[in-house]
Amino acid sequence: MQKNIPKVRRWLSHLTEQVLETTSSEHNEFLQVSLVSGRLQLVAEEAIYSFGDYYLNFRKLFEQFDFEKLPLRSNVLILGLGLGSIPELLEDYIGVEYDYVAVEIDPVIIDLATRYSLPKLRSPLEVAQADAYAFLQVDSRKYDLICVDVFQDATVPEHLNGDDFLDLLKESLAPGGAIAYNRLADTVDHAKESQEYYEGSFKEAFPEGELVNTGGNFMLVNEARFLLE
Repeated sequence: MQKNIPKVRRWLSHLTEQVLETTSSEHNEFLQVSLVSGRLQLVAEEAIYSFGDYYLNFRKLFEQFDFEKLPLRSNVLILGLGLGSIPELLEDYIGVEYDYVAVEIDPVIIDLATRYSLPKLRSPLEVAQADAYAFLQVDSRKYDLICVDVFQDATVPEHLNGDDFLDLLKESLAPGGAIAYNRLADTVDHAKESQEYYEGSFKEAFPEGELVNTGGNFMLVNEARFLLE
């Protein structure tokens, strides 16, 4: 059941942040759900995990993405759920109707999403509590679009940085499908690490890949043809 948020708090959120809930989990020492400018935001200690249709890294990428190159009713895999910003963006901001599978390791985040945001989605959404790598190892389905948005606070988990993870992504991708991989570039060190990852492992796995700098994040796409001219 969706949590009822008083209208006055939604109105006040346009003036100042409205903290709705603060909690923690085995995977995140700090998690906070707030209303900011009428949008639900989920933050960890050092990172924003979700921000509705203002989740700018994916929003800016999707503004440049040619969705006509995907099937009309695509199957979408989301690795890293947050509060569901990616399906919200695709559904409400882009205006496409897809079927979703979302993978999230943290049961507390799943609970927050279930209570605050997921009920308002119109699209079918299956949520699996699992590690992204482990899920890909056992899931045999193929996806037209895979969005990778997995962070432990402000860090991509180490086991998702190897070539074997990229191989699993390729195996899960339907023919002609797209991958959108979110990497941090908010500091000089993060940008350097992400650039090296893109030029190394990612381009080896996806020679036709492209990097989109969204300001603070590098979005890696498996084929440049998915980006509008």
